[in-house]
Amino acid sequence: MSAVGQPRPGVQERILLHLRDYVEHAGRVEVPFALSQMGIANAVAIARSNVPRAISGMREQGLLIERQAHVTGVSRKRKAYFLTDDGLKVANGIWDKVSVQPVRMKHSDGSVETVPLVNALEITDLPLRHVDILRYIDDNGSIDLSLLTAELIERDLSKHIEKQLVTSYNDLPRTRKFFGREKEVEDMVNLLEVRSSSILVPGIAGIGKTALAGKIIERFTHERNLLYHRCQDWEGSRSFLEATAEWQSTMGSNDLSDYLAATPIPQSNVAVDLIIKGLNNSPSLIVIDDLHKVGDETLITILRGICMKIPNLDQVGIVMFSRSFRMVVPEKDSDGKILTLVMPLEGLDKESSKQILSAMPDMEASQFIHIYSLSRGHPLVLELINRGSVGGTFHATLETFVEKEIFSRLSGPQKRLLGAIAVFREPTPLDALSELDAAIDLLDELVEKGLARQADSSNYDVHDLVREFLVLSMEEGLRQELHGNAVNWYRNRKTSATDRIELIHHLHNSDKIDELTKILSTEGHTLVQAGHTELLGILRALDREGFDSKSWGVVRELRGDILSIQGRWDEAEKEYDAAIPIAKKNKQSKELARLLSSRADIAVKRGAMDDALELHRQALEIQISTRDAVSAARSYNNMGYIFRRRRDTRHALEVYSNVENLLDSEDNPELCDSRIRLASAFLEMGELDRARDHAMLAHDETKDNGQDTLHARARAVLGRYYARMKDNDLAMLHYSGALEILSEQADPHSAVEVEMLLGQVLSDAGRKEEASEHYLEGLALAEANDFRHLKGELLARLGEVETDRSQRMDYLQRSLSVFRELGANDRMKEVQNSVHRVVMGH
Repeated sequence: MSAVGQPRPGVQERILLHLRDYVEHAGRVEVPFALSQMGIANAVAIARSNVPRAISGMREQGLLIERQAHVTGVSRKRKAYFLTDDGLKVANGIWDKVSVQPVRMKHSDGSVETVPLVNALEITDLPLRHVDILRYIDDNGSIDLSLLTAELIERDLSKHIEKQLVTSYNDLPRTRKFFGREKEVEDMVNLLEVRSSSILVPGIAGIGKTALAGKIIERFTHERNLLYHRCQDWEGSRSFLEATAEWQSTMGSNDLSDYLAATPIPQSNVAVDLIIKGLNNSPSLIVIDDLHKVGDETLITILRGICMKIPNLDQVGIVMFSRSFRMVVPEKDSDGKILTLVMPLEGLDKESSKQILSAMPDMEASQFIHIYSLSRGHPLVLELINRGSVGGTFHATLETFVEKEIFSRLSGPQKRLLGAIAVFREPTPLDALSELDAAIDLLDELVEKGLARQADSSNYDVHDLVREFLVLSMEEGLRQELHGNAVNWYRNRKTSATDRIELIHHLHNSDKIDELTKILSTEGHTLVQAGHTELLGILRALDREGFDSKSWGVVRELRGDILSIQGRWDEAEKEYDAAIPIAKKNKQSKELARLLSSRADIAVKRGAMDDALELHRQALEIQISTRDAVSAARSYNNMGYIFRRRRDTRHALEVYSNVENLLDSEDNPELCDSRIRLASAFLEMGELDRARDHAMLAHDETKDNGQDTLHARARAVLGRYYARMKDNDLAMLHYSGALEILSEQADPHSAVEVEMLLGQVLSDAGRKEEASEHYLEGLALAEANDFRHLKGELLARLGEVETDRSQRMDYLQRSLSVFRELGANDRMKEVQNSVHRVVMGH
């Protein structure tokens, strides 16, 4: 296939070339900022959040390594990356090819010369590396040196410094041309400059919303911090929050990043407050594209909250582009003042439309009027007409015009190739089409016609409007074949959760029900437990037809699991209630027990302890009959927890002794989790010797065998034990070991437990103020993750260590409310006794 110009190398190639310049730092204690994630992102012009994904494949291939290192100019250790010997060989090979690439260099005096990249640095005094030139060149291989200064280059490479303007353009397509829209641009810029504002720009597909977004961003470049986020229908609020957190971290505010690291399911009100806090005193513009694709109400709620609070900030704006005209954000506040200005985007005017039709300079006026009236100034349609040089035939509607004059003129191989790209939801590498009977050499023609787009040197995609025309007209057999090709591509690339979800999407669309069922059964629960709630959209699109009874039960259970994570208890229960009869009918004992346990978990969260206990008993009966020791031990522990809350010590000890019997009789490493929970329970009950014995066994069983999280939890229990025994040195030793491991795991429940542990250790040592600080940290995490029982415990403990009488009473009253809501009557009595002691002055 002939090349379209000479685009710069892909992201991974540029990363290898960048690291190639720093091979001498591989063994040093302190390394340059350029070797950190942010330094790499700056060097190759991508968002820092994209760096882990970009390098993951290269790490697996053994081309580079990652290690913690002291980074120059950064207060704490960061991840740094270094080429291996194999990586250096690959980088040298890339350089051998890239170094001879011609670069057209425009100097400040207006002169232009073209030289090979290897010689480019010799004709400029600017502090550039070859990788920097690759960052600044345009699509035509040109670089305008007159626009660059040493200060600008240094700023681009050191964006970690606070108060510098920070940009994040992840997924912003390059705009080849921009026509007209002067009034729209000026109106939006003027509004955003006068006051902090929210703007909603609705418009039909292909009308130029993304191009306008790029133009608005261009106008505010070097004036504000800029974030561009493109919504995808398979992503949820988490994607937007992670992009925003990355952006704000680079601006110097890490609050949102820290919150997301500790919170698998962020609360919208907390996220909004943290975003607004990060924007305070920072001139910023957030641009949201393809808002109509959002199906996650949490993200809509977050955007509403931002729009409500932006007027209170200075020099901050949010512009949202959507294909829908529905007002998803507030138009006015409670006083009737405008919060969000709606600016619908119409077609281009006649003059701008003529500029697009450059291939038809001799077109008659009547012909232009017909094209303009049919296209209604639609820029993408006009561009397709211009590249196809059509327009001599009259058609009644735009849809007919596009179909007859553009798509019908494509050959069968061209349509097939375009369709093969269109079924992918992400930009497609050419390798993904290699197994398909498609004429890859026709790709350049499709790019020239404007029907395909080159995302970078090796990835291609199509505009949403083109995708819709293709999908609507695609025959069922071809649709299944092309999605089947995508299945083959992703089937061997299941290293990331994103790839697994894409595989599930294409399995669904290629009607490969058997394989879809298999992957949902084997990997669905793991994906859901990891917090990938975006899977719900695919699961809800599935219907009963085509699935056997067992497979349909898996779908209903996974739906319930995601809804339960999202706190939508009623909907989750409906899914579980639909799955339970299926499991019974098919005599799926293990699945039935798991469903009953899931229902019990919801009952506990709602405070319905009697219902929870009965459901656990039903699950346990099945687990015993099937000799499922791991699940049975978990059920016994859950029942013991309920009995302890009721202060029913006899029954609690009885079920805990059953756990001990299982631990003694079974040799299964998966039981270690139950042993740690048992040790923690014994500790709470005052059974200190039994707690110590189980914690020590768990400590030894998990040491040096890859079970880092379980080992940390075992050490946390030991720390609590030694705190009870007044051996604060040993307590702090085990706490520190647990914290070191858990800080890398981002497990919020463990993080709360560790904060409680340290608080208790400090409290036992008489350091009440320090204990209070850790309890407050744990409380924030518990509230964010809806750990209601832990929240009540932390409030009760704050009521124990607080010295101010009124504040102490407030903590205890709040704890009382939590336990009342949970139905933990016995724990309520304990807290009520504490309240009584405060009232009496004790």
